[in-house]
Amino acid sequence: MGRMRAGLAGACLVAAVGLLGAGCSSGGSSAASSPSPSPSSVVCSDVAALRSAIAQVGHLTASGDALDKLKTDVTRVRADVARLRTDAGAEWKTEIDELNSALVKLQMTLKNIGSQPSATAAATAVSTQLAAVTTKAGDLLHKASVRCPAASASPSA
Repeated sequence: MGRMRAGLAGACLVAAVGLLGAGCSSGGSSAASSPSPSPSSVVCSDVAALRSAIAQVGHLTASGDALDKLKTDVTRVRADVARLRTDAGAEWKTEIDELNSALVKLQMTLKNIGSQPSATAAATAVSTQLAAVTTKAGDLLHKASVRCPAASASPSA
């Protein structure tokens, strides 16, 4: 069952990455924000870290460790969301909560991927949850961009 699970994970990730490609690409942004030390710079640093972490979720390749990489990336995003929640206080609370909820659902889907009846069902489940994460992350980052614009201000999409 281990080989089947690895193959299933690879199939899921290949299908899911296709969905993420358009929604998560954000050009290689650096975490450079304004040099002025202020509460805003801390929050903007958190936003930049979240942008970077979300972009990593979309950079997967079909390999034996793709499932583990996705799990690690999702854990990193959740940590960045938790840090942003703390530093931002009530600002963007709804969007942060919705993104966190989508991440929890994705983590559960990944944890239980072996229980899917087929590779197609697994790919659909992962793709659906990744799409939800992408949407919720986009909502949050769109709101946050007013206060914390992305380092590369050129609109690419």
